[in-house]
Amino acid sequence: MEEKVKAIVISSKDFKEKDKQIVLFSLEKGKVTAFLKGVKGANAKLKFAKELFCFGDYVLTESKVGKIVTSCEPIDMFYDITQNYENFSQGALILDVLNTVVNFNETNTALFINTLKALKILAYEKVNPHYVSLKFLIGIFEALGYKLSLNKCCCCGGLFVNRRFLCLETGEITCLGCKSPQSIEISNSVHTALRILSTTDYEKLSTIKLVSGSEKEALFLLVQNFEQRFSKKLKIF
Repeated sequence: MEEKVKAIVISSKDFKEKDKQIVLFSLEKGKVTAFLKGVKGANAKLKFAKELFCFGDYVLTESKVGKIVTSCEPIDMFYDITQNYENFSQGALILDVLNTVVNFNETNTALFINTLKALKILAYEKVNPHYVSLKFLIGIFEALGYKLSLNKCCCCGGLFVNRRFLCLETGEITCLGCKSPQSIEISNSVHTALRILSTTDYEKLSTIKLVSGSEKEALFLLVQNFEQRFSKKLKIF
């Protein structure tokens, strides 16, 4: 049986001597595992189809070992992401997040579209790559029902005045009076960065400028939140 999916390679690893096992995030079927036969050779016709970030129309055929990629029509390789260390590291973080939250055989059209937006910005726009990964993580939390409460305490509902904290046990943002022992204080600059990014479209990320260093602090905070919620250590380069 043959099927065609529009998909992005989010994971790739060696399988046997000349083959690759890839994980695809597809528009039609969510996460899919597939194999590429003989693609480690220099002249292999489908060697491009095993690369991280490859976005294409994949044709899959069932076999005894699982789904086999029999052909692929590339749509975008997002090649420029791999040519810059910071862009690659944030792109790889996005793929790792996807591999954690996307389920097999469960479609998520909105997340698929946002992933393409994020990768296009990383590849083709002059924007701080941390802004892109932060925007993506904020969207992931919201899509999964864990939207960050950035304007008021999630416990008492009071507006934030001076200090606010991220509770690592619940992933919620609270005021000083409601904070738990397992909390990290969120600085003013990080709080401002998160609020700005949450309301800025991907296409407008190049127009904003956050306080220097706040984007990395914010990313560290959200990564901790993600790892706590999903019991998964993310690959941070």
